[in-house]
Amino acid sequence: MSKPAIFLDRDGTLNKNCPYCKSKEEIVLYDDIFEPLKELSKHFYIIVITNQSGIVRGYFTEQALHEMNNKIKEEVESHGGRIDAFYYCPHMPDSGCKCRKPEPGLVYKAMEDFDIDLKHSFVVGDDEKDMQLAKKLGIIGIMVRNSQGGADYFANDFKDVLRIIDNIRAKVKR
Repeated sequence: MSKPAIFLDRDGTLNKNCPYCKSKEEIVLYDDIFEPLKELSKHFYIIVITNQSGIVRGYFTEQALHEMNNKIKEEVESHGGRIDAFYYCPHMPDSGCKCRKPEPGLVYKAMEDFDIDLKHSFVVGDDEKDMQLAKKLGIIGIMVRNSQGGADYFANDFKDVLRIIDNIRAKVKR
């Protein structure tokens, strides 16, 4: 049976933004993500969609990226939440690839791997590219930690993200 997904940006959304984080030691998660992700995990696939051109730029290896992602996954799980998968684009911004946000290629890949109800899914991120992705997919985009850009909703933190999603879900059920 299909279920909706929360497509999450990584840097600046889940973890404090460090330009081209190079190792798991540089990954510092926001404290406000844990309880909301625990709740959202009950009803949604939790899928991270992230641009990581630091790989092709030579700033870090794919192995280092996997270690950083595993740290995030383990910390979220240690608080009772879940991350189902990480999808990343290693290409340069001007490469023309179909996987770099705001292009929807990574979401389409996730849809091959999971039975996702896209219509009831959300994109949550801190950047205009995340909101452009939501628009290309025809789903709701929630901008967190940033009040600039073309979002459907703005959230100060992940508690706001959870409240917004709960309110939308309550309206749909009526």
